[in-house]
Amino acid sequence: MTYLPTIRREHKGALVLDGGAAAHEQIRLLADLYREDPEGVGDALTEIADLENQVERERCLDGLGHAEHRRDEIVQELLDEIGGAELHLDPRESHHALMQARSLAHHAQFIADAARRRADELAALTAIARQVREQGRRPLPLVPRLAR
Repeated sequence: MTYLPTIRREHKGALVLDGGAAAHEQIRLLADLYREDPEGVGDALTEIADLENQVERERCLDGLGHAEHRRDEIVQELLDEIGGAELHLDPRESHHALMQARSLAHHAQFIADAARRRADELAALTAIARQVREQGRRPLPLVPRLAR
């Protein structure tokens, strides 16, 4: 089984990069680690959650503090315990990985092209709306009354 992310299409042609297989494996390994040391893993997860609240408070203080750094250290320690989050590719699957990477690049280019076209459309529509708005603000020329 490969743990490489896969691309799938959702409604209205939206593309999704799905890393669920790798996440599934990591959660399974975390559960195994929890079975071996429930108190240690539980304390680490609780500390991560507690630090998350402190990180949010520190962001309001323009990032003063060390909670985010400490939280990331604990997360990295847990990741190291379950074998890390790096995906080492099997040489036999390199061709498959290459094909997936090419597919990702193709889809990314397609998305970028669509975004560029939409941005150009919005720029044109904005310019037209600005012209209409400016024309509506111009005072109407005074028309002299015709004598009866």
